[in-house]
Amino acid sequence: MLPTVSHGAGVHVYDTEGREYLDGCSGAINTNLGHGLPEITSRMHRQLDAIAFAYRTQFTSEPLERLSALLTELAPGTLGNPVYGNSGSEAIEAALRLTTLFHSEAHRPFKCTVLTEEPSYHGMTAGALGASGHPARRHGLTPLLANQATVAKVRPRQGDMRADVEQWERAIEEVQPQNLAAVIVEPVGGASSGAVPCDPAVLSRLRELADEHGFLLIADEVMTGLGRTGTWFGCDHAGIVPDVLVLGKGVTAGYAPLSAVLVRDEIAAAFDRPLGSVVFGHTMAGAPLAAAAGLATVEYLKEHDVPALAARSGRHLRTLLEGLVDRHPVVRDVRGRGLQLALGLHAGTAHDLVLAAREHGLLLYPAGVNALTESVLVAPPLNSTEAELEELAVRLDHSLTALTPAPAAQADELVAAH
Repeated sequence: MLPTVSHGAGVHVYDTEGREYLDGCSGAINTNLGHGLPEITSRMHRQLDAIAFAYRTQFTSEPLERLSALLTELAPGTLGNPVYGNSGSEAIEAALRLTTLFHSEAHRPFKCTVLTEEPSYHGMTAGALGASGHPARRHGLTPLLANQATVAKVRPRQGDMRADVEQWERAIEEVQPQNLAAVIVEPVGGASSGAVPCDPAVLSRLRELADEHGFLLIADEVMTGLGRTGTWFGCDHAGIVPDVLVLGKGVTAGYAPLSAVLVRDEIAAAFDRPLGSVVFGHTMAGAPLAAAAGLATVEYLKEHDVPALAARSGRHLRTLLEGLVDRHPVVRDVRGRGLQLALGLHAGTAHDLVLAAREHGLLLYPAGVNALTESVLVAPPLNSTEAELEELAVRLDHSLTALTPAPAAQADELVAAH
């Protein structure tokens, strides 16, 4: 039975029994600035007192306009023209609708296949789930997803966790470029692969092929976007600009539901009206309260240079996690970039580790779709202190010891060594 949450403060969450938990996975890798940050909550209170909701076809709002300008400023290349939703799943759906309509406008209805990767995860709505390579989350939903005949998947070589350049090239040839509407890719994996990065060479090659064959390159940055991997966007590690960039969890850091789809000017120019009216949207999308939370969040990220902080903290946390590999046989490896990290585990242990960690006051997120990718995500808030990261490592060490006894060295020696 789940504990009942009472309140949160910084990187800690408390239940109604008075137990304290260190949030080692930022909720669902979305509370990127922890809980109760006054720079965000105070501005939400002011907006709530002014107006919480205005319908997007009747009004815009100052916080939404300022957020749109800031996201456009931060995004690489000509990405901008934001379209808003309430969740990552909705944003992926909007990106897929935009792709279909873009090719329809250009009288290319035969370009209707979306190529995605297995493993991958793009959301729980029908279109987003249909484009996901996550068998467990698709289980039992075949009738709902039966219309996803236009989704193709590229799979890695046996023993690999992500597809390489050759695998992607072969998959594109099998689909046939003239039929390909879009490729959707996670720059760093999340719930499916357990934070396995996409090879920058793959992203670079996909950009070249998109330019050559006229399909759209969609970067799913719902989890990676806005600093999580130590750069503003996961694509920055490869130095490429996608045609469509999808943001979700990081936009408001869990303080309100909001997502965004950013689109290159060259793609937006294909339409004779604003993109929001092209792809349509949802009732609450971009409401003033959520926009105020998003603006406060992204301004905080910029003012405090949080992506650079996440890069430094990620290096420290990775070193701490690598110290656990030799101590605990159940741990296979450490994966990820920045503060989107994971412990790769031997099969059948992720669920037990999540439960053991909760008993030791640590929250972790299970990941992986098979024995090779089984893992737990270790992704604390981006503004965690060194002391908090070290406390995370100690609690994780204790949790692993509860599963299988570790060597005689004490947990505090793990921290002292680094």
